[in-house]
Amino acid sequence: MARILHAANGRWYDELRTIAFYSEAELERKILQHANAVFRGYHVFPFKLDVRGRTAGSVKRPDLALIRKDFAAWALVEVELKAHTLTHVLEQTGVFVDGDYNALELSEYAKAQLKKVCNKTVSIARLLKLFSENAPSILVVADEHQPTWKTALGKSGIRYGVFEVYKSVAGHFLYRTLGEYPVVPADEAHVKRHVSMPNLYEVIGEFSFTNLTGGHVEIALDEYLTRWALVEDGGKVYLRFIGSSNPLSPDATYGLIRDKFDRYHLKRN
Repeated sequence: MARILHAANGRWYDELRTIAFYSEAELERKILQHANAVFRGYHVFPFKLDVRGRTAGSVKRPDLALIRKDFAAWALVEVELKAHTLTHVLEQTGVFVDGDYNALELSEYAKAQLKKVCNKTVSIARLLKLFSENAPSILVVADEHQPTWKTALGKSGIRYGVFEVYKSVAGHFLYRTLGEYPVVPADEAHVKRHVSMPNLYEVIGEFSFTNLTGGHVEIALDEYLTRWALVEDGGKVYLRFIGSSNPLSPDATYGLIRDKFDRYHLKRN
């Protein structure tokens, strides 16, 4: 049974699913309550329109929608419990990946939801541009990390995040998030593995490190928070992994992102 100790108040918090039953709708409400912290840089609202797949014609309904605050991208979110099967999750999200989206219908629905839930007034024209020019990314948010889900969903380009709920005997809540939550990039670059030094990666392109601690930088990689030393040599900038086991695959390429909140992310591309 997973537990978290809150050092500030000395209380233990137990994972909610081990001490109580809750529904998918309850988990969705918890996520919405903390949407500004979980999806920083995005407008978040319930999405209850049916989506029809282009090929199979199946109809499914997602749970939430995300719209970037600069209206450059959007996403659909499917909230799932561990109790559900992987087959169910793949069938549901497969329709969203292959969805037949009506830009005008989406714009009218999103305009109303943004005003009602986010207190944001947006023109139909701006939303039409967003939905006409951009397909949604798809994100599954589950109440527990399941590697098999992440692998299977990743094959279809679907992101996978985790939102865990913990509760103390005093009735207070804590939340733990991890995974591939969307970010709003402020700066981007590629990283290239050094030919002879496997723990050293060159930063390719102009990139600003604005949040350093003693020459070190913490970078999120999926569910891990990794630590790197910043090294400058011969006009080049390198990241040297601090630790015994480098988590980056030697056969993959990665992008380095600094978001608008000065947090760093490594994304496999």
